[in-house]
Amino acid sequence: MAAQLSLPFVSLVGASPSAPPEAAAGVQRTRRNRSVPRTLPLASRTAEGPPAQNQADESRFLDVHDYLVRRDDTSFVFPMPDDGMSGAGLLAGDMLVVDQRITPAHGHIVLAVINGERLVRRLHHRGRKTSLLAEHPELPEVLLEDGSELTIWGVVVGEFKRLLG
Repeated sequence: MAAQLSLPFVSLVGASPSAPPEAAAGVQRTRRNRSVPRTLPLASRTAEGPPAQNQADESRFLDVHDYLVRRDDTSFVFPMPDDGMSGAGLLAGDMLVVDQRITPAHGHIVLAVINGERLVRRLHHRGRKTSLLAEHPELPEVLLEDGSELTIWGVVVGEFKRLLG
């Protein structure tokens, strides 16, 4: 369910139950299969070599899913559509972990739909004004004016990024 914010001069609409975020192209709902271990060995800062996959101490492993996903039932993965948040390290093609149950607040990076356009931007409140800020020098601020329709699909809580192929 999309978050409802009480913002002045902005008409907010919730996500339609008939069109959840995963209905959009590229959106994948997170699912955890506990029968398949998805852990990686965790290297210590003082290790003299890389960690071994067969270490007996399970406290030295990181479950990436559990680290990034707080709640399977309200989280989904969304591909970053552009470089609009490059200043925050989010680049086109990065896979964002979005949580629908977190209430969006000033400063959060959100997945928003404004007047039909999907954007990943930083939510910003100034007095009675609300805007979506890009962290890219060539992209303007999106100021929400009276009559604007804003749906926030969720708050970005993490990302996956590939550095090689």
